[in-house]
Amino acid sequence: MTALRFKEVHLKGGAAERGYQQGKALKSEIAQALAYYKALFNLPDSVLQAQLGPFRQVIEQFKPAYMEEMAAIAQGAGLSADDILLLNARSELLNNLSVSECTTVYNQPTGLLAQNWDWSKALEPLISVLHIEQAQGPRITTLTEPGMLAKVGMNSAGLAVSLNILKSATRLQGLPVHLFLRAVLECESLAQVKALLKTVAVGKASHVLVADAQGEFLSIEFAADKHYLLASDHHGIVIHSNHYLADTQLNTQEAFPSTYERYRRAAEILSYDRSDRGVQSVLLDQSEGLASICRPYSPSALANFGEVGTVFSVLMKPAKKTISIRPGCKADTPFYQLQL
Repeated sequence: MTALRFKEVHLKGGAAERGYQQGKALKSEIAQALAYYKALFNLPDSVLQAQLGPFRQVIEQFKPAYMEEMAAIAQGAGLSADDILLLNARSELLNNLSVSECTTVYNQPTGLLAQNWDWSKALEPLISVLHIEQAQGPRITTLTEPGMLAKVGMNSAGLAVSLNILKSATRLQGLPVHLFLRAVLECESLAQVKALLKTVAVGKASHVLVADAQGEFLSIEFAADKHYLLASDHHGIVIHSNHYLADTQLNTQEAFPSTYERYRRAAEILSYDRSDRGVQSVLLDQSEGLASICRPYSPSALANFGEVGTVFSVLMKPAKKTISIRPGCKADTPFYQLQL
């Protein structure tokens, strides 16, 4: 059986060059993603543009090159710079949207970081793998939505990163988490990632796990104006879905659907098999129906969202600099591997 593969795009040069290359290469995909999210927001463009102001200011203060890269993506795709900023800030703008979401496992003894990304079926054919070569800094491979600067991925320095969305009662206006992920992937050590937390930790509601090639990691819960660092269990395992672990009082709002079921099921599987095969079986588990870790696509209750399910699964081994990818939620779809 021929493995299904996501489109791969190679980007190199300065920020403007890389941005234009992505915009041109993914012009159709970016337009489709933008149309999808605008329908999901269901707000006038003027209202959306007004909400982008604080993000623009934060990004300019943090790293103007990100604004330059997003503007160049827009140019290459024939869109406005605000359109691309909207895509990159969509997690914060959609804060508290209730759909089934992601599950992450980190196996510290074997150095495997694994994740399912659950979201809209409409996005699966649009997902791209970006191979980013910068003039300075490590090479980056990231599995992401078109028009974004990064999502899940790894770099040539041996840092891998995963993402789980969380909820916050607070309006989120910090550095968008997808740009934080890009900043993490530009780091060459966990010490550099810790330094980022001193400047851009606020304004997000997410769990980000960063693992290095030596088997060390940072498991970070962002809760608007606070952040927490989590430890592994006594077996060196970290499991995260879409509820807070550091401060359970933050879960007073209705958590994402199936988050507790997925967490418990992952813990159950790993209680008797903590090998890499056990971790992979967590990502592929469909034993709980629509509450499964590998969720079959089914209609969402949200207007304009469409079907929700597992869009991709990813296994990352920083020590070996390999990323194994599995598109979609069908039981018989194999992984394929990329080597950094």
